[in-house]
Amino acid sequence: MKTFAIPAAALAVSLVASPLFAQSTDTLQYAIYGGAGVSSDDREANDHTQLAIGMMYKVTNSPLVVGFDIAREGIKSDSTWYRSNADRTAMSFNFLVGANLYQSGTHRIDAALLAGVREEAQSCRRSYLGYQCYADTAPNVDYTGNFGAVLTVSFDRFVIGARATSESTQLLVGFRF
Repeated sequence: MKTFAIPAAALAVSLVASPLFAQSTDTLQYAIYGGAGVSSDDREANDHTQLAIGMMYKVTNSPLVVGFDIAREGIKSDSTWYRSNADRTAMSFNFLVGANLYQSGTHRIDAALLAGVREEAQSCRRSYLGYQCYADTAPNVDYTGNFGAVLTVSFDRFVIGARATSESTQLLVGFRF
C-alpha cells in the first residue's frame, strides 16, 4: 500500500504544479526583490547593513516598468526615548518608474529611476512616564527627498540587480512571477 501512495502523491503534486512551472515567460510580469549593501555615509550609526525590499511590474504590451520599495538606509536625527539628536538608521519609501531595456525569451533587463522620501529627523516632547513621547503621542517625523536607480537582470524566474541612492548601494536578489 505504501509503495502505491508515494507515486500517487508525486503524480498529484506534478499535475497541480506543472501548470505553474510551465507558465509562459510572457506572463512573468512581476518581480520581487530583497537587497543588502553598504552605506554611502561613514558615520558610526550607519554600521548597520543597508536593506531594501521591493516589487516591480512590467506593464503588458508596453516597455513601461513601475514599482515601489522600502529601505533601511541613511541616517536620521532621533530625539525620542530620552535622546537628543542621536544618529539612527532611517527608513525610505520610494516609487520606481522605468523601462524594459531588453527581453528575449527567458532573459530580461529592466532599469528604473527611484524617487521617494527618507526620514531625516524624529522628535517629540520628553515623556516623564517612560513613553517614547510625552502623553504617549506619536513623534513628529521630518522627511527629505530620496533619489536613485534600480537595474535588474532576469534569467527565467531568477532576478539579480543593483540599487543605488545617495544614501546606499545594494545588491538585489529576487524572483519573477
